[in-house]
Amino acid sequence: MDLLSSQLREAGYSTQTWGLKTVDHPNLTVQNDASALAEEVLSPLIELQGKDVVLYLHSYAGFPGSAAIKGLSKTERLAAGEQGGILGLIYQSAFIPKPGDTVLQMIGGTYAPWHDTQTGLVNATDPKATFYADVVEPLASKAASQIRPQSLLSFNTPLSQTYYGITAYDDRRTYLHTNRDQALPPFAQDAFVAESGVPWNIQQLDTDHSPFLTQPKHLADIVVNNVKAFLATY
Repeated sequence: MDLLSSQLREAGYSTQTWGLKTVDHPNLTVQNDASALAEEVLSPLIELQGKDVVLYLHSYAGFPGSAAIKGLSKTERLAAGEQGGILGLIYQSAFIPKPGDTVLQMIGGTYAPWHDTQTGLVNATDPKATFYADVVEPLASKAASQIRPQSLLSFNTPLSQTYYGITAYDDRRTYLHTNRDQALPPFAQDAFVAESGVPWNIQQLDTDHSPFLTQPKHLADIVVNNVKAFLATY
């Protein structure tokens, strides 16, 4: 995400990235990732600093992100007389889980052929081909070398609740659909959106799974346009 973050900073926006707690930790679940995102990133920015935030969720991050946003929307906080809040949501080739869903369930009930689970963690057998097929070298190899395994529990533990569907996010939900994605194929992304039960502003990207590496300037422009669109609804 560094290239995208750099472009957004050049456009005048501050950014903050976060890492998953379930990486390299076999005993942690998706709930640990959700709690960490809420407590270590969103709450300090919103509740302590009173900042407005647009949450960008990629791939698996749709799972913890959908739970971590509880009570933090701009609409809810305005109603409570509080400053700051989540202006809107951007899901990029991301899972859109419903309460009770697991990652494993949403990918069809079995691990993908490129999943390696023999170590007790979930790893990608060929991350460069799966996630970065359209990324140029040496960037593709560098990105692939940074992929770390996640806990099996992050794939098979359900979320108890999700909050993207509340009315506070009506007209403030964007789904960036990656049309050549080999990790989460387009038909899967279509199903996630259709089965979420709420409307999304779907925007198409003619890329594989990681446009933040292949088209960071174009993607930053898309993010900025969405930020402006979210702001215009308040």
